[in-house]
Amino acid sequence: MRILVILDRPETALLTLETVGLLIKKIPDCAIKILHPRLAADPKFQSPDEGIPSADDTTHFENEMAARSAALLRVFKEWRAISSPLEKAEWSEISGIPRAIVAEQAAMADLTVLGRPLSDDPDYVRQAFDGALYDAQATVLITPLQRKQTVATRPVIAWHPSASLEQLVIEAHPLLKQAAHVTVLIGEERENEEQTPDIVHELRSGNIPVCVERFIIPPSGAGEEIRKRALAAGGDLLVMGAYTHSHFLEWLFGGATQDILAHDTLPILTHH
Repeated sequence: MRILVILDRPETALLTLETVGLLIKKIPDCAIKILHPRLAADPKFQSPDEGIPSADDTTHFENEMAARSAALLRVFKEWRAISSPLEKAEWSEISGIPRAIVAEQAAMADLTVLGRPLSDDPDYVRQAFDGALYDAQATVLITPLQRKQTVATRPVIAWHPSASLEQLVIEAHPLLKQAAHVTVLIGEERENEEQTPDIVHELRSGNIPVCVERFIIPPSGAGEEIRKRALAAGGDLLVMGAYTHSHFLEWLFGGATQDILAHDTLPILTHH
């Protein structure tokens, strides 16, 4: 398996690498590429009405980019030195437009791993996310904001019938078949309107304990209900489709949520 790991923020880089380390213990013989998509142009001067950067502006921008690259590389090297699964990981830095860089590189990978975005992140973080999930239409693992002890030991599948999610579940088979327990969440408009998905029967036939939990989708939408139930189930990986672009991003980037669920997050395996 070819895994592409995007590092764009020193603040979240270590958590991203730690999640990758947990993941590849379950998926051996991976080829891992660590990518820093480096901005080539100052985003404050992207249109003619924003003017032309002065020499001082250019120097400041270049110093800022160099400092970020150095910080990310330092985190990577320190983690690789103590993490045997990552000792053969390849470091790569490409300058340009982050969205285009990530889209091109993610299209050549089997799995792309990114840190969880936040509503106040710089635009280049959002660009990398959109490039992987929506431009490359890659399978993406979004890493959490907290340190986790396991990944995919107790996965939770947020079931919503779609070709995208069915394909994602197929790709997640190597992880699901090693799980100690799987929870399948089924959100419904009316009670018992959705059939039990085939993956439930398949996992049970392989002696994997599976719990099916149905709930009526609240007026506010399914997003927070899924996250609440996934955490209550002791989940350590949430498998879910990205569904509509705007609703998924609004939920993922935080929106107006103020409760604990906005801060307590799981790794999310998704595909659009």
